[in-house]
Amino acid sequence: MTVKKLTHLSLLALLIFYLANTPSDAAYVVHSAVSVLGDAAEGLSHFVTEVA
Repeated sequence: MTVKKLTHLSLLALLIFYLANTPSDAAYVVHSAVSVLGDAAEGLSHFVTEVA
């Protein structure tokens, strides 16, 4: 097993552990990430509208 593959599996295991032990915190992280993506999409939409 390569170091890269071991690192990815370790990070995946840590993520699953985090989700299982603190679901409310994990939900907050997901909500925040989706909010950031939504804000970025809105900004891009505004930019394209103004350029066109």
